[in-house]
Amino acid sequence: MGCPKDSPEEVTDEASSCAGPTNGTELPACPLLCDALAQGEPPPAGADLSRDIRSTALNVRLDSLEATALIQVAGSSSNTLSLKVGSLRITGVSSRCGPLNHTVKDGQLDVGVPEWASFVRVDYVISESTNYDGYLPGGTTFTWPSFCANLYPCHPALADGATFSLQLENVPAGKTAVYPRSIPGEAPPYMLAWAVGDYTEKALGSTAAGTQVSVWHLPGEEVAATQGTLHLKDAVDFYEKRYGAYSFGSKVGSVSANWGEGAYGGMEHHPYWHVASDAMDDKLVHHHEAAHGWFGNGVRIQCWEDFVLSEGTSEYLTARSVRETEGVEAEEKVWASWKLSLERAVARGDTLALPDSTCNEIDILTHPLWSTIPYVKGAFFYRALEKQIGTAAMDQALAHFYQRHVGGTARMQQLLDLVKEETGYDSTPLAQTWLRGLGVPAEIP
Repeated sequence: MGCPKDSPEEVTDEASSCAGPTNGTELPACPLLCDALAQGEPPPAGADLSRDIRSTALNVRLDSLEATALIQVAGSSSNTLSLKVGSLRITGVSSRCGPLNHTVKDGQLDVGVPEWASFVRVDYVISESTNYDGYLPGGTTFTWPSFCANLYPCHPALADGATFSLQLENVPAGKTAVYPRSIPGEAPPYMLAWAVGDYTEKALGSTAAGTQVSVWHLPGEEVAATQGTLHLKDAVDFYEKRYGAYSFGSKVGSVSANWGEGAYGGMEHHPYWHVASDAMDDKLVHHHEAAHGWFGNGVRIQCWEDFVLSEGTSEYLTARSVRETEGVEAEEKVWASWKLSLERAVARGDTLALPDSTCNEIDILTHPLWSTIPYVKGAFFYRALEKQIGTAAMDQALAHFYQRHVGGTARMQQLLDLVKEETGYDSTPLAQTWLRGLGVPAEIP
């Protein structure tokens, strides 16, 4: 009897037959796949914005603003993929085995994707913008809330979380680029960012969990940055201990962003969130942007109508971090200041903090919800709730909610339901007063 011959290895798809990406956006050759499955004409371009994006790897050459995005997609029966590309100039679309059919129209890239393919490579050129909707001339990016398409091919929808990696090449001489090489936890599409400038990094220490905390400041900002981040490491430590593990890497920090005269506040570009240069001395801005690692980014809002779940929760955690790092008296000063902010916000133009009868039917940039209202009313709602159920129960509910939904999306009503489930307290009347009602409530905690 002769020896049996080895059967040829069956090739079915890219994921099971080929090595993964190297050096971020490079796909090693895979002749086994390409010879077996990639013969003939690739499928025609077609539209499918519903196809899930699992990861995005970017390589950006800062001198030319030429870039490459390697996008890992989930399997689909449609053999198509659509990506928003905004102002990007697309120069090529390919698979591991060669060019793919594609069209670009009205800021949308439609691609024909072979059934076997897991990765789509898009080569493109970025344009600078002075409108805070992509790559700014000063070297900082700004993509909130839905401008990721001016920086990389993306799905701007809140529900579309993905992991990321990023490489910046040809950084200008004498400048420092501050950016995450990888974001291992699923993140909203606006979270990825970078900043290039004459930065100095100041290490602030590590949390008990080992997370390194730093601040990056521009020339002349050392005193302001030191003042604003005096308790930042301890605030991050508090968030980790009380609510759960941080999901976006082992190093975090605040980065000064020169957004121009009059700009204030921050932007939750974790793990290195951006803080306006004029706000570098404001501890509340630093602590608030850090808190988004848990609510807003860690747990993404499912609908823009649930904006308060992101901003109101992060504002409440900011006050709690002041209590933990500086004491009750310091926290009370924060609430006294926010009471004045609440009164001013209502006088300027009141709106519901939680208009959740719809989902993603509003434009957050033009709707009245884009205001101080969800920040301050949301924070005071949590403060009132804490006084009803106690600090320990409040922390436990927030921790359980975070741990249940981290890496995914949620709605504010789900948090209210969880509070009732865990404590027996029905927060509906409080929510009606603070979140679904107008005016300044008669009783302010």
